[in-house]
Amino acid sequence: VQDALAAQAGVDSSTTEVTIDVTADGMVNGMDIDVNLNGSVTGTMDWVNKKMKGHMGMNVELTSPMTFQTQVTGDMYAFDNVSYIQLTMMGSTDNWTKASLPMDFWFSQDQDSQQFIDSILQSTEAESLPDQKVNGVSCYVLQLKPDIAAIQEMLTDQAGIDEEIPDIDSLVESLSIKVWVAKDTSCVTKIEIELSASVPSEVMGGAAGEEGLDISLTVTMQMTDVNEAVSIELPADAEDAEWGNPLDMFSSFSF
Repeated sequence: VQDALAAQAGVDSSTTEVTIDVTADGMVNGMDIDVNLNGSVTGTMDWVNKKMKGHMGMNVELTSPMTFQTQVTGDMYAFDNVSYIQLTMMGSTDNWTKASLPMDFWFSQDQDSQQFIDSILQSTEAESLPDQKVNGVSCYVLQLKPDIAAIQEMLTDQAGIDEEIPDIDSLVESLSIKVWVAKDTSCVTKIEIELSASVPSEVMGGAAGEEGLDISLTVTMQMTDVNEAVSIELPADAEDAEWGNPLDMFSSFSF
């Protein structure tokens, strides 16, 4: 764990693929809820040269309170202090738009990425499982037991003044975290998180005593091309992007 923490601080470039599968069903404010979301996000980061590219593909399916199914895809690039985004939803593709990035974007993204992995590694207990290979790389495998109290404290510290954080320990029914660490470089190559939780209706602003939501979440992250040379070039049709906010295309939808 200590070797992995030290190795993460030296990552200058990498490609990360995140797959996610979420289901939520139950009742809130007298309304039956049945939602399924699954998809993936792939991103290549070049911290030194301040470049990144990413692709997202998400499937959203509701069977209650209405029947609705759609796919959302998106492409994003960032060069220095400008981002370029194109989104497709319900068969309609938005034009490329660009926007200025905050001055601390690259620093904060680097810090957030490292802090996320650090927070996972710094668990109260780590159990060694049989070694495995990930994309041909021999890895140690760790089963981690997260410190729920530390997570509660972190969320509380990050919350706004008027924001109340529910008792995480009472919501989480099971939480499993596995981490694969490359034997040769000590870099994290894979993370798998499986969570099941039962969220009372009142936590989501509903009436007390209602059923609430049962939530199941699986997230898998795989890291490749760590500290290898990457090529990130802006697509030709994005060069003439107009300034704006591509997320405006979602403003007319409310579920």
